[in-house]
Amino acid sequence: MRALIALFLALSSPALAAVEIVDGDTLRIDGQRVRLWGFDAPERRQSCQMNGRSESIGQEATAALRSILAAGPLRCQVRQLRDQNGRPVMECWAGATSIGDAMVRTGWAWAVPRFSKDLYLPAQEEAERENRGVWAGRGHCEAPARFRKKHRR
Repeated sequence: MRALIALFLALSSPALAAVEIVDGDTLRIDGQRVRLWGFDAPERRQSCQMNGRSESIGQEATAALRSILAAGPLRCQVRQLRDQNGRPVMECWAGATSIGDAMVRTGWAWAVPRFSKDLYLPAQEEAERENRGVWAGRGHCEAPARFRKKHRR
């Protein structure tokens, strides 16, 4: 709980918070790993077949998150105290931009309706329709949860 209080303080003063991108759905804020809420992005080492060749979608998702974070100061709110890996789960915005919506809308993450209900489903439908991100390889990119299950360390 003390780490969460420190995290809240860091987020309330974003100029003081050190923010690192771990992967497409995880940040490290002042040393504390934070899982971003409502979506699931490809794992850092995940790739898939797109347009006839293997693409590093995990690295693409991480780059997309980096780009979205440039939209403005980071602001987050806790949605779940801890996930199964002990990380706080937060819904975050970069300036006025919802990070979850932007990641799903650009096609670099899947909506997870069991957490975010239907909030990001319209963004995912748009990404699929427009063949953005992981949807450019229609049917060849496996969801991150399935990838994790198959490639457990």
